Amino acid sequence: MSLREKLKALEELQQVDIELAEVKAEAEAVPRRRSEIEADVAVARKAWEAEQDRLAGIEREKRSQEQTVAAERDKVKKWEGRLAEIRTPREYAALSREIDIARKTNESVGEQTKLLTVQAEEVARSIEALQERLDEKESGAQEELEGLVLREAEFARRAVALNARRAELATRVEPAILQRYENIRKRRGGIAVTQVTGGTCRGCNRQIPPQMAIILVRANSIENCPNCNRIIYVPEAVSPATPPAA
Repeated sequence: MSLREKLKALEELQQVDIELAEVKAEAEAVPRRRSEIEADVAVARKAWEAEQDRLAGIEREKRSQEQTVAAERDKVKKWEGRLAEIRTPREYAALSREIDIARKTNESVGEQTKLLTVQAEEVARSIEALQERLDEKESGAQEELEGLVLREAEFARRAVALNARRAELATRVEPAILQRYENIRKRRGGIAVTQVTGGTCRGCNRQIPPQMAIILVRANSIENCPNCNRIIYVPEAVSPATPPAA
C-alpha cells in the first residue's frame, strides 16, 4: 500500500471516528431528554394533584360546616319547642339567649359555607384547566418518547455500521501508525489527523514551516504538526487532481 493510500485510510478513519463520536453524543443525549420529558409531565401532574387535594380539603371543610349548621339548626328547633314549657322569666331569657347565639352561629357558618362553595368552584375550574394541560403534556410526551425509541435504534444501527467500517479501515493502516493515530487522538480531543491548507494546520490554526509544506506535497512520509503534534497532510497529496481530458 502506498503512502498516499495510507494517508487516505487515516483520513477516512478520522472521519469515521468523528461520526462515531457524534452518534455517541446523540445517543447519550436521549436518556437526558427522556428524563426532561418525564420531569416536565411530573410537574404538570403534581400541580393537578395539588389542586385535587386542595378541592378535597375545601369539600371536607364545607361538609363539616354544613354538619355544624344542621346541628345548630336542630338545637334551635329543639330549644324553640321548649320555650313554651318554661315557667320562669330567667330561664326563658337564658334559653332565648342560647337560641340567639345558635342562630348567629348558623348565619356565620352559612356565610363561610358560601365562600367555600365559591372557592370549590374556582378550584374545580383550575383543575379542569390543569387537566387539559396535563393531557397535552402526556400526549406530547408519549409521542416524543416513541420518537426517542426510534432514534436510539437508529443510533445503534449507525454505530454498528460505523464500527464495522472502522475495523475495515484499521486493517489498511500499519499497526505502528495506527497506534500513533490512537495516541494522538486520545490527547487531542478525538482529532488526530487534519489537513494543511494555505500553509496552516487546521487542527491548531498555526502556520507550519515552509520546508514541511513541501514535504507534505511530496507525500513521501507521514508528518506531524510541530505545534499540535497531529498527523497532517495536504488534500492534493491524498486525492490528487485528475488531469483534464485531452
